[in-house]
Amino acid sequence: MEPQPLDPPRSNPRRPPPFPDRVAESLSYLANLIDESIRVRGTGIGVRDWAAAFLGVEATELAVTAVDPHPFVAQLMALAVADDLERHAPQAVIGEDQEEPPSWVKLELGEVTSRIPCELAACFGAGDLVLPPVVVQVTQPYRAAGLSFRVYSRREHAPAAEAYLESLRERSRTGTNPFKGRALATVFTQIGLTFKVVPIAATPRADVVLPATIWAEVDRNVHGLFRALDQLAAAGLACNRGVLLAGPPGTGKTALCRTLAHELAGEVTIVFCDAATVAGGVRSLYEQLRFLAPALVVMEDVDLVVGDRNQGATGSLLEFLVALDGAMSDHTGVVTVATTNDVRAIDPAAKRSARFDVVIDVPQPDPAGRAAILERYLRDLSGVVRVEQVVAVTAGFSGADLRELVSDAVLHLAADPVPVLDPVPGPVTTELLVRLARGRRPAPPTGLYL
Repeated sequence: MEPQPLDPPRSNPRRPPPFPDRVAESLSYLANLIDESIRVRGTGIGVRDWAAAFLGVEATELAVTAVDPHPFVAQLMALAVADDLERHAPQAVIGEDQEEPPSWVKLELGEVTSRIPCELAACFGAGDLVLPPVVVQVTQPYRAAGLSFRVYSRREHAPAAEAYLESLRERSRTGTNPFKGRALATVFTQIGLTFKVVPIAATPRADVVLPATIWAEVDRNVHGLFRALDQLAAAGLACNRGVLLAGPPGTGKTALCRTLAHELAGEVTIVFCDAATVAGGVRSLYEQLRFLAPALVVMEDVDLVVGDRNQGATGSLLEFLVALDGAMSDHTGVVTVATTNDVRAIDPAAKRSARFDVVIDVPQPDPAGRAAILERYLRDLSGVVRVEQVVAVTAGFSGADLRELVSDAVLHLAADPVPVLDPVPGPVTTELLVRLARGRRPAPPTGLYL
């Protein structure tokens, strides 16, 4: 089947039911009278009448078999429908009515980008898809996320229609889940919250300079849960965990999360949440995690939704807490790792067992930590630097500050005039780093989300 062009996302996918044909036509004429640039829109017949005409029966004689699956299952079922459209060329395809083209949503699955229908009706002749002729419709439910599936048939063929929908469900259960076990980023589309496959930057643990005590806590609460998952379940113990990383900006919280994702890639599903998901999609996310677990969920700047109510914080605090409790879903094997620049801004209700079970402080680096960070950033640069002298003038610098210090030194050298025959900048020196460090102060606190 020739792929249909993608429609641009609609501003409000939760649209009201369509006007009756005569009302819509009258309003269209009225709009044209007010503004001649607005064309008079015709009114095509809806899917029900279109299906009745194809099947050769009155609309009142149709059998309509429908299912409204869970939003995540709906995506997998829609992938199966897209496959059927490719393998069994339909005789005709329309959108939400005869005048509208089909609407599709892209799913970015790493190297492959697939499309699923979100507003489409296709008619198949006898023997094309199932033995009797049918019309298959994928549509968006009114005021709800996800997709609905309907099959229009003659009354005597309703069992075949029901069997086809059940086959879609079965294929969603037994087929390959293109999301599970991969690194994902959340994204909102016409059909609600979904995911796209994203690459994971290789971030070895050796490149993230943190105290050994922090790594020990992380290993126990993250890797430990996944390793002991079966044992915990057999004992009736908690099979989910929440870990909150708290510390000033630039101390390595994000790098630590990247390292965890790098280490767990291929073993569990990794989900990176964007700000929109943290603010308003947490419940939907945790409902869908039961199809993706075991999973590591990464949320940054979680203050956005779990700020302290006593400090006037707003947002989806209750929704977030209920989702972490698992009351709205039955997932198991999920570790949520969140970050905050100020643990005092977190609502106390979030910092208890079964929500964020443990708070791990990620402090500014001490002298030994600063030395290790400097050596990490200097190891591929030319020159000999007496690191202890630089450490002595960088008290209060975060890891990000030290990285910027070394970058600044390289830029200073690159800007210096050099002989034409020797265009390579000179080596980084102790003196240059000390001078630049004394000329700058550590980055000031930047607020909760910067």
